[in-house]
Amino acid sequence: MTMQRRPNNPIEQRKQAVRTHARNGAICVVGGVAGGVLLGWALTSFWTWMAIGLIVAVVGGVYNWVKIQKIVNENHNL
Repeated sequence: MTMQRRPNNPIEQRKQAVRTHARNGAICVVGGVAGGVLLGWALTSFWTWMAIGLIVAVVGGVYNWVKIQKIVNENHNL
């Protein structure tokens, strides 16, 4: 594994892209759920904010999952 920010190796570039999208997906899911819980707890309409938080979590997680699937399923004859 190289420590370069932008490696020349295409396999390493794909690995870094997958790691980036996996990290972003986890942040979206945790942030959406935690934000929904905190806003619901702080404000009066708990279930409304929880639903919005879950929607953000699902949309962010699915978006990044689709990006990872596109990277993994690329077919390059190296």
